[in-house]
Amino acid sequence: MLLVLASVGCRPKSVGNGAGGADSAQMAVVEFLNAARAQDLQGISAVWGNEESPTRDRVARQELERRLMIIACHLRHDESRIGTPELGEAGRTLFSVEITRGSRKATLPFTTVRNRRNNKWYVEDLDLRPAREICNAEPVSRPQARPGAR
Repeated sequence: MLLVLASVGCRPKSVGNGAGGADSAQMAVVEFLNAARAQDLQGISAVWGNEESPTRDRVARQELERRLMIIACHLRHDESRIGTPELGEAGRTLFSVEITRGSRKATLPFTTVRNRRNNKWYVEDLDLRPAREICNAEPVSRPQARPGAR
C-alpha cells in the first residue's frame, strides 16, 4: 500500500459497528467506505485488519493515526460502487471499488479476509495510488461570497 502523508480534519461521529470486524466481506468494505466518507478514523480502524488481529491492536497509536488519516484523505468521496466479489488466495475476497468525488473518479482494489479469532471480516489491504488525485484535490464545493459581503 502506498502511503502519502496528508493532513485531514477528522473525527465526526462513529459510523462503525463498535465491536470490530464485519459479518461479511462486503460489509467490511461498506463499513470501511462509510467511515472514510465520514472521516471517522475509529470507524475505519474497526474494520481494518488481517486474519490474526485488527490493525489497531498491533500498530503503535501514533503510526496507526497517521495511516488512518492517509486512508481517510484518499477515500473522501461523494459516491461509491462496490464491484462483484472475487475469490482470492487463502480464503480472501477481492473487490474493485469505484469512488467519486466531484468530477474525479478512482477505482481501487480491496482485499478482505476473515479473522481466525473472532470470525469477523476485515479490509486487509487496498491500493490507494489510484485515489491520489482525490486526496490532493481541493474541496468539492467552496462557499461563494455573497454580493455586498465583506
